[in-house]
Amino acid sequence: MTRAEQPPVVSPTSDTLAADSRERAVRALLRVPPLRRLWSAQLVGGIGDALAVLVLVLLSLQAAVVEGSFGAGYRGAAFAVAAVFGARILSTVLFGAVLLGPLTSLVAPGGPLDRRWLMVGTDGLRLALLVVAPLWIDWVPDKALMMILITVFVTGAAERLWTVAKESAAPALLPAPPLEGAAVRPLPDHLDALRRLSLRTNFLAIPAAAVVLLVASLIGELLGTGFEWFSFHQAALGSYVAAGLFSASISALYFLEIPGTATPRPRSPLEGLRRPGSGSAPDKGRTGSIRLVVAACAAVAGAIAAAAGVVVLHAFDLGGGPAAFALLILVLTGGTALGMRTAEKVLPALSRRRLLALAIAVTGVALLALGLVADTATGVFLALLAGYAAGVAARVGHAILDQETEAPRQARTTEHLQAVVRVLVALGAVGGPLLAAAIGWHRLGSGDFVFAHGGAAFALMLIGALLLPVAVIVLARIDDRSGVPLRRDLRDALRGGDPAVAPAASGFFLAVEGGDGAGKSTQVEALAQWIRAKGHEVVVTREPGATPIGKRLRSILLDVSSAGLSNRAEALLYAADRAEHVDSVVRPALERGAVVISDRYIDSSVAYQGAGRDLSPTEIARISRWATSGLVPNLTVLLDVAPETARERFTEAPDRLESEPAEFHNRVRAGFLTLAAAAPFRYLVVDAGQEPEAITTVVRHRLDQLLPLSEAEIKAQEEARRAAEEEARRKAEEEAARKAEEERLERERQAQLAKLRAEEEERRRREEEEARQREAERQAEEARQRAEEARRRAEQERARVEAEERAREAEQERLRKQAAEEARLRKEAEELRLEKQRKAEAALVRAEEARRRAEAAAAAAAAETASRESAPSDSPGPSGSSASSAPDNELTVPTPVVNPNEITQPVPLARPQDRSAPDAEETTVLPAVRDADETTVLPPVRDENPADRVPPGVFRDERGSEGENERTRELPQVGENPRTDGGDQDRSDRRRRPRPDWAEETPLDDLPTLADELLGGQEDDDQDRRGRGGRGPRG
Repeated sequence: MTRAEQPPVVSPTSDTLAADSRERAVRALLRVPPLRRLWSAQLVGGIGDALAVLVLVLLSLQAAVVEGSFGAGYRGAAFAVAAVFGARILSTVLFGAVLLGPLTSLVAPGGPLDRRWLMVGTDGLRLALLVVAPLWIDWVPDKALMMILITVFVTGAAERLWTVAKESAAPALLPAPPLEGAAVRPLPDHLDALRRLSLRTNFLAIPAAAVVLLVASLIGELLGTGFEWFSFHQAALGSYVAAGLFSASISALYFLEIPGTATPRPRSPLEGLRRPGSGSAPDKGRTGSIRLVVAACAAVAGAIAAAAGVVVLHAFDLGGGPAAFALLILVLTGGTALGMRTAEKVLPALSRRRLLALAIAVTGVALLALGLVADTATGVFLALLAGYAAGVAARVGHAILDQETEAPRQARTTEHLQAVVRVLVALGAVGGPLLAAAIGWHRLGSGDFVFAHGGAAFALMLIGALLLPVAVIVLARIDDRSGVPLRRDLRDALRGGDPAVAPAASGFFLAVEGGDGAGKSTQVEALAQWIRAKGHEVVVTREPGATPIGKRLRSILLDVSSAGLSNRAEALLYAADRAEHVDSVVRPALERGAVVISDRYIDSSVAYQGAGRDLSPTEIARISRWATSGLVPNLTVLLDVAPETARERFTEAPDRLESEPAEFHNRVRAGFLTLAAAAPFRYLVVDAGQEPEAITTVVRHRLDQLLPLSEAEIKAQEEARRAAEEEARRKAEEEAARKAEEERLERERQAQLAKLRAEEEERRRREEEEARQREAERQAEEARQRAEEARRRAEQERARVEAEERAREAEQERLRKQAAEEARLRKEAEELRLEKQRKAEAALVRAEEARRRAEAAAAAAAAETASRESAPSDSPGPSGSSASSAPDNELTVPTPVVNPNEITQPVPLARPQDRSAPDAEETTVLPAVRDADETTVLPPVRDENPADRVPPGVFRDERGSEGENERTRELPQVGENPRTDGGDQDRSDRRRRPRPDWAEETPLDDLPTLADELLGGQEDDDQDRRGRGGRGPRG
């Protein structure tokens, strides 16, 4: 009984956790309802996103033609298509790689953004954008292309946000692992299965979107016959269908519940771009082919992406429109998916490495012919062929990479391949339209032959032509059957007709394969000992030489003296030994249920005689399977080691095959790897360069999943089951007794609790009564305190009002007194002013009277003098002298000089006869200069040495010990003859202040000084003097 035949353990998650393969694990995930709902939303949203990209490509092409962007004509349309793919790639890189860290922290469990609502919001945003997208051409024809490119960028950013939220939420929906021993061990890697499911869904969404666009385009053309708007907007219906798909995704996500458990971080699309390495050096693989295989697969993917980027232009060149574009996208991408799915069935007898080169070449030829043929139907067939061949190349390349790397490093190698493929796909999608734009439309003619194609056709031809040297390089560098014509291998593979093969119905058949010196015998002994310890009957055998006839054949085959043995005879001798070995040793042991471990089997003949010699591997495999009646091992362990390393392990003289050159052993090694790549589920490839214990551990891990249970294991399992049942019964009885005791204790506890609850209720009632009383007393006290507070506030308010009233009355009284005092002062000032005015007027009247009397006296004296002169004189004198001398009655009175140190100086009145004027006729006394009328004194500068900043004498403190009256020297002085004609000029000169010795006349002298600004100018002083009744000298 094998583990697969054992009855499964009933568990809520047994369907998903009992999967024993990656395919079953992927399908098992869809049995989890939340994951199935999320996958449905991803599928529908992915189809809508791919459809949106295709529709926006068509809209950009239409907008470029209408608007004439990027230059009119064919080149402008090609540049518009390239701009759409470039904007989409830019948004993907920006939000999927550059800003992945911040976005991950935002959507993490407990972060500011809810993952479900973020997915719903991004779907709603894309829905709105796609509803509006076809209308930009009508709304803003001159800016339609720019708005479409913005739509492309925003939808790409929304798709990345949706993907980040989904990758963060999906692991939280995985079922919890079962209890220990409740499921088949080891458990499958659900995260790896989840990534595989997501990758397949995203890829299959593209051909599905092409199907939807094809149907929508056909319906749109039908509607265009009746509605002109649909005839002009041929891609509008596809845009609205994409919006409907996003609404369906929203409805699926709305009812999804996402747990808040921690999940692994989302992965960047470019993660794994760096080549994986072992230690400090990059991993080159078992045969050093990893770099070339990755480059070849990426080149094929980039070629298909470039072809998909230019088929929209090629479809319009063929006159097909949106329907032809959708059909070409469908056959390119759908053919690729079909090729990847059926690659294992394509020429299974042909070397996988040669099949990779052949598939690349077929892809290039198909794309080259697609550019040459100007027929839509033929073009669709060629596009399908190119897509299918590209899918086969991708699947075969992936299988070769798995054989080149160890199992622990296969995941990293796959990530590296996918990252490089994404980069080449992006470059191809943008580079294809740019290449078409650079080439443009060309028409070549020679007589009746006319070759007219657009840039898209030339780009397809160039892309296909570039793949042909790639295929040649791959075949030359990684060919595992060098020296054997490819034509013969291809003919043998096409012939087929291999007999049916199947493992034995009972027992377990294990074959250990590998080159000479790989350590097969060591592993066979270790595995046999380990399997016997598990209770199995183990039969260890080998080829050739496991039977008496086989020993004789072995001596012939391996003897150095048989060096002249032909290759066909060698293959037939091995087949004869194998037929005898299977009939007499292997089948009888398998029928008994034993485990047969064989050192070499059919694969050795195919590798040594097929790959190593120049014979056809297909013929060798057919002969060997006929000799064994189609018996194949349950598991073939391939110990892979470099021939140079294996040769160092030889401890005896080499036999005939071991003596072959290194090229022979390299071909043998490549033949083994080719067989393993053709059927990876039946092979376990182990690096034989490791320690023997590590190799044994790897093989044991695989055998744990495949080996049937031995009788001893079955008995031990039965005993363990009975012991578990007995233990379960005992535990059940103990549990029942424990529950009964717990129930009794529970009843007692409930009774005690009831008593305590009654006491607690009574206590609570008393406390509530006391609390009510305290509350009543508290409320009464609060009422009394509020009344007291209200009374106190009323008294304070009354006192405040009275104080304000008294303050207002006092203020009014003060204002009244102040007004009375001001009125009194104004009255006194007015009286004083009137008194001064009266006295000044009286003085002026007296002065005028004195002047008139003086004038009258002077006139009388003049008359008297004239009369005396007119009388005759006794003695003549000099008439000239008496005429020129002044008369006797005219006497000049000297005006005293006003001393500046004197405050006031009364000026005496000049009289011809009586020089002493009465008190009533004296001149008005000049008012004294008060201190208030002085020039403001500036404060001295108290600093170290201010003399270097201002001239000396500016500050009054520097003028020495002059008296206080020195400040009135500006008063006018009376000259000797005040009545001369120059009196006015003298008076104006005397009004000016004397200029100091140090001062220089500058344009600033006419400006008012600080003292003039503060105390008024000199003219103001003169006006003040005149206003106070002063009188200056008369002219």
